[in-house]
Amino acid sequence: MNNLRQVMQERWNTKGYHYDHTGGHGTKSPAEKERWTKILAQLGSGPLAVLDVGTGTGFVALLLAEMDHFVTGIDWSTTMLEQARAKACEAGLEIAIIEAETETLPFTAACFDVVVARHVLWTLTEPHRILAEWYRVLKPYGRVLADFSPHRSGTVGHHYPLEIEEKLPLNRDLEPLAVAAFFEDAGFANVQAETLPLLPDSKAVTYLISGFKRGGCGHGSA
Repeated sequence: MNNLRQVMQERWNTKGYHYDHTGGHGTKSPAEKERWTKILAQLGSGPLAVLDVGTGTGFVALLLAEMDHFVTGIDWSTTMLEQARAKACEAGLEIAIIEAETETLPFTAACFDVVVARHVLWTLTEPHRILAEWYRVLKPYGRVLADFSPHRSGTVGHHYPLEIEEKLPLNRDLEPLAVAAFFEDAGFANVQAETLPLLPDSKAVTYLISGFKRGGCGHGSA
């Protein structure tokens, strides 16, 4: 599995400079910015300690910082993190931007109020292990927000070679409840899958998966 992640990481280090210029990534889309502004508004006024997993070039991290939250963004691509840091500096926003893998988060347990992940779920090599990490770093009653778009025909091999994409468990035409089940297995409570409004000129259906960390120490606590 380590070799698989290494190939994926090298891909983004090599091609990450082009990320913002690809329309499907939505970093320059006013409609996508409005969508995520509404999603993040659900968090309330805060300020909250938020971990943006797979922050990339900082799309979500910047929105969170503009809302006065304390933001930490992680990614494994140095190429993309350079761009995120540059954007934060240009905007005059304080964001902790760290190179790290979501499989082994470099944080103590129960240190974040919220974990957010945009365009990340489909890339996870070991969803059960990774979602357990997200659960671990959340404070009791902390919240997770992650989007998911079922795999569509015509996108095979778009980001990674086919032999890699076939090994990604959530890179499938999955029902949202099937994805939500992964979160429930990790311990999250009140897991919901909400259908997001279609973006202009797009037929891609996207869901928002959300849930809460239970209040006790173990998965069985209410």
